[in-house]
Amino acid sequence: MDPCNKKLNRRQCLTLLAAAAVATQTPGFCWGENDRKILRMAVSIDTLAGANINDAQVAYQTLISEYSRQAGTVTAKTGPEVFIPSEDLIRGVRQGTIDCCGLTALDYAKVLDFIDPNFLVVSDYLADGIEYVLLVHNDSPFKKVANLRGAQIVSHLHRDMVLLAAWLDTMLAAGSLPLADRFFGSNTLHDKVNQVVLPVFFRRVDGACLARRSWETAVELNPQLGRDLRPLAVSPRVVPVTICFRRNCDADGRKMLLDSMLHLSNTASGRQMAALYQTREFVVRPTSIMKSSLEMVHQFEQISSQSSRLRKGGS
Repeated sequence: MDPCNKKLNRRQCLTLLAAAAVATQTPGFCWGENDRKILRMAVSIDTLAGANINDAQVAYQTLISEYSRQAGTVTAKTGPEVFIPSEDLIRGVRQGTIDCCGLTALDYAKVLDFIDPNFLVVSDYLADGIEYVLLVHNDSPFKKVANLRGAQIVSHLHRDMVLLAAWLDTMLAAGSLPLADRFFGSNTLHDKVNQVVLPVFFRRVDGACLARRSWETAVELNPQLGRDLRPLAVSPRVVPVTICFRRNCDADGRKMLLDSMLHLSNTASGRQMAALYQTREFVVRPTSIMKSSLEMVHQFEQISSQSSRLRKGGS
């Protein structure tokens, strides 16, 4: 063999090794086993409120395995855990080590500049947002929210309710009332709708907070609830949880993963994921659907920051 060819081959080899090393460090692009590009996924553990984490882990891992089997040159991959703390997810999106993520509106506000504005994925019932309601008994003395000072309330522990604290505090602040942790006497969380609604019905507590859709389902099952209870306050429409993609992530991988999400009913793993999210299907929406949620989150952050400064100043 010609010595020049040997030298050239060695140089080529070193160049390829260097390129491979760079590629594995490049955000949004890396190669896995058998030369398959990897789309890296993570989900905020805060999206699990009220759900069983073991069931959720199985649902996601099954869907990821099914996607990777069908995707050909692209594979989806998570870290050691599918569900991670919000602060780790936010850091990963900002640093480019997470390409696709499931997160709350509170997290979304912190990574907005890093998210592709054209591909938000939400459960079908969230496509136009949902409302929260604060229920009281018709025979109660409460005619307006201000009457609930010191009241005992219960709230639904559910992923749809992750913006409840933001709504309560912004609503109370708009009425020049103290924030929720000082205004209400107590706020107890329950993961079953009946545990939230029935105590108000039987006059054991003063009020209940839950999603309007959960309330309407409860009334369908027990019409007496609708006759004896009424919403004292209703929130703006919000989108509490979404799935999104980082800007400039691999377009082919994103398209394949989107196709998998949008055709959940076609596979057993997809139906398992739909059951986890209590939805029929996922739909793609632009970032404009988050406008109301982001406005609430920003107001909530300002109110919380101001309250924190006042408490520190008074201590």
